[in-house]
Amino acid sequence: MAADAALLRARRTGACRALGLEPRIVSTGGTPNLLNMGKLDGATEHRAGTYIFNDRMMLACGAATPDDCALSVYATVVSRAAPERGILDSGSKTLTADTGALDDGFGLILEYPQAKIHAFAEEHGFLDLSRSNARPKVGEVVRVVPNHVCVVVNMFDRMIAVRGDRIVQVLPVAARGKLAQGGPAPSHFATVCSNDQTAIGSAWRHTLESAAHTCQAD
Repeated sequence: MAADAALLRARRTGACRALGLEPRIVSTGGTPNLLNMGKLDGATEHRAGTYIFNDRMMLACGAATPDDCALSVYATVVSRAAPERGILDSGSKTLTADTGALDDGFGLILEYPQAKIHAFAEEHGFLDLSRSNARPKVGEVVRVVPNHVCVVVNMFDRMIAVRGDRIVQVLPVAARGKLAQGGPAPSHFATVCSNDQTAIGSAWRHTLESAAHTCQAD
C-alpha cells in the first residue's frame, strides 16, 4: 500500500510540474496512517482528525485502545422491560446513525462492552443484552464511545471536559450551525469529553446538572 501511495504521489507531483506548478506542500492524512507518518517520500505534512478523540472505528482497525478514546456520550438507562433488553435515552440525534462501516451496533458501552446498541429511534437507543452477563439497571448512567466521533461532535454546541467527577472545562463546538440561515442552531448540551475511566455516581450527575444550569444561565 505504501508503494502504491508513493507511485500515486509521484504521478500527481509529476503532472503538476509538467504544468509548471511546483507542489511545495504534499499532504498525507488519516488517523490510521499516523504510524506511517514520515515514511512516504516527498510528503511534507500529515493531516489526521479522529485521533483527537478516537472512536470505535479506530478501535476496530487497531489505531487506538479504549484508554485512547477521550470522548464519551453519557446516557441513562431508562427501561429494562425484559432481561435481555434495555433502552438508553440517547438515539440517532445523539450518537447518529453513522455506523462507521461497522456491523455490530452503534457504539461501545464502556461499562458493559458485551452489550449492543442494536437499533435507534431519534431519542432512544435499544439495547441487546443477550451477550452480556452483567446488565445495567434503570437509572444507571453509562458512557458510550461512538462508532464515528466526528459526526457526533457536530450534534452538540458544547462538550464537557471532566476528570473523574470534576468538570474542568466547557468546550464550545465553534463551527456548529454556521451554515444555517438566520443564525446558529439551537443550543444543545449533552456530550462529554472524558480522559478518565472512572465510575459515574450521583456526584457526577449533580455536577453535570449544575454545569448545565450555569451554561443555560449564560
